Amino acid sequence: MGRMRKWLDYIPDRISGGMRYVCGRMSPDVRLIVVVAVLVGFSALSIYITVSSIYNIGRREGERIRIERMRQLELHPGTAHDSINIKDWNNGRNKAE
Repeated sequence: MGRMRKWLDYIPDRISGGMRYVCGRMSPDVRLIVVVAVLVGFSALSIYITVSSIYNIGRREGERIRIERMRQLELHPGTAHDSINIKDWNNGRNKAE
């Protein structure tokens, strides 16, 4: 378990170190441009997903999953009474009485 914990601590540290290295070499102006470009890109993607989801609501009515009632299971002849003994009971007494 200790090995896994070290691995999980190593990954974020490695990513953070790489980001600091890349961002540290950029000038503040370039860093601002990158941040704004990523913000605009993710915003456009979010708006596209939202609009396309709203547009497609109700569009695929024919492809809905059909909900059906449960049907009685069809048994092969002779298998229903093989493992159990079925009797007709009326108020706790056998009908033959």
